[in-house]
Amino acid sequence: MKRTFSKTQIMGALLIVFALGMLLDIIFHRFEPMALVFSVALILLGQYFRKKEKKVRGNVLFLVGVFTLIVNVFSSAAFQLVFVTLLIYGGYELLISNQRRVVAPKLVESNQGKRIVQVQPFFENMLVGNYYMMGSVYELHDINIRYGLGDVKIDLTTAMIPEGETVLVIHGLVGNIRLYIPYDIEISLNHSVLLGNISMLEYKEKGFNKNICLVTEAYQAAPRRIKIISTLLIGDTEVRYV
Repeated sequence: MKRTFSKTQIMGALLIVFALGMLLDIIFHRFEPMALVFSVALILLGQYFRKKEKKVRGNVLFLVGVFTLIVNVFSSAAFQLVFVTLLIYGGYELLISNQRRVVAPKLVESNQGKRIVQVQPFFENMLVGNYYMMGSVYELHDINIRYGLGDVKIDLTTAMIPEGETVLVIHGLVGNIRLYIPYDIEISLNHSVLLGNISMLEYKEKGFNKNICLVTEAYQAAPRRIKIISTLLIGDTEVRYV
């Protein structure tokens, strides 16, 4: 069974790792407080000169301060241990991520006595992990996914798609998006990506910093249609009929 960690547990573990890194910095004399003070002083001095309209001098001091601060932070054992820990955790989440199950909606009684249908989302937002919905029979409703690193693969051919427009919103940083749509469903795709390939039916495009809007011919008049709004920093997106 997959072990999940709360945000508090993750932050606690990172604080412990950071403290161990600070201890190593102090023991091996890698921690230089005066260098940090010097960097911050340059940044503040640069800001001061910029406000006094001495922008050239201010920008030089500000950039030198930021550069020295970054070098000091990146060279510390505390930062390096935290960074390595995050990489290990991200890899662990990717390795053990499983297919998410579809949760049936439940009825909730409101204060006014009216029945409100609380629809459980198909997926929970994750920093790292894959979103797979393949081979399951389910009733489709609007989907909103936000994640950091991972792949999204959703098969809509086994879904009971309601009449009207169903919206799929997918926002990720790094990963691939694969959507499989039944032939009798019309599609609208609004996709933005910094670096990656875009494929919808017969349309294919490669490039950098793309914002694409694609619509099938009979979309507006179709009784059932799916609107896809997606963004990626890096990754490929594919929408195809099955």
